[in-house]
Amino acid sequence: MAPPKKDMEDRIDAKRDTARHGDRASRSRDDRPSWRELDRKRDRSGSSDQGEPLETTRDKDRYQTAAAQKALKGELEGLFRDTAGDALRDALLGADDRVALQEAIDAYIDSKGGLPADADVLEKALDVRSDRTLRTVVQAIAGALPDCGDEQRKVLLLKMRNKKRRTFDNKVSKAIQELLDQYGVQD
Repeated sequence: MAPPKKDMEDRIDAKRDTARHGDRASRSRDDRPSWRELDRKRDRSGSSDQGEPLETTRDKDRYQTAAAQKALKGELEGLFRDTAGDALRDALLGADDRVALQEAIDAYIDSKGGLPADADVLEKALDVRSDRTLRTVVQAIAGALPDCGDEQRKVLLLKMRNKKRRTFDNKVSKAIQELLDQYGVQD
């Protein structure tokens, strides 16, 4: 006699479930992932506390190394910084009147032996009234002009052109005129 149809369907379903999920004996509790692991696989957003940490130890080491190198660079720059020169430069740029400017320029020249190739300092130094000091300023500008940017060079040359008209020292006037001719500034 043939098995009833209902039993046959139950056997087919059971066989399919066994093939799909395995039988009870083959599935042990240790082989199956826990619900936590299943949820972690589904949720890859990284917002759960049980997930993997966002920053690995290697990333932290890299950031700490970069921060340490930046701090060391700042300390090294501090060691080699010319604080006396910075103070003299600030005094020169901050001079309010011509007497203070003359004193600041003289102090800078006495301390450093000449003026720096800094366009801002040289522009401010052009306001000095002493012709002897003005010669030093013009010599410093002559050395610094090739390295200046176009705007800074233009400002220095135009200011020297105006200074040439006001000075009574022929040597300073000739030196300024040579620079103006060299850079094509017409009087």
